[in-house]
Amino acid sequence: VLVASGIGNALAEALETIHLPLMPAAFLLSLVLRASQGSATVAILTTSGLLSQAVIGLDPIQLVLVTLATCFGSLGLSHVNDAGFWVVTRYLGLSVPDGLKTWTVLTTIMGVTGFLITWLLWFVL
Repeated sequence: VLVASGIGNALAEALETIHLPLMPAAFLLSLVLRASQGSATVAILTTSGLLSQAVIGLDPIQLVLVTLATCFGSLGLSHVNDAGFWVVTRYLGLSVPDGLKTWTVLTTIMGVTGFLITWLLWFVL
């Protein structure tokens, strides 16, 4: 559906217009999708579909790095709309506010750290 709608081409053109590099775009898009609907898998797959036109022409290592940026984006901002949030908070006996202060912050730090390492590799490799 995403490919047929042409949104991938529109997104690729928009990224070019605003001069947002592909790596941060993949990370941020995945992060926003994860925060809005709760599923890391859906965030990764949707981001991949949306950016499919933007990654044409990248070499294999760059494709892997964009994929990793997308995956790290899907780690962050886990909160009440994520089943994993409830598993962790209930298992550890945390209240919702405590879960937000611990689990949400932890997953976001993990995602941002992974992304920064991946982006560094983009420039090194």
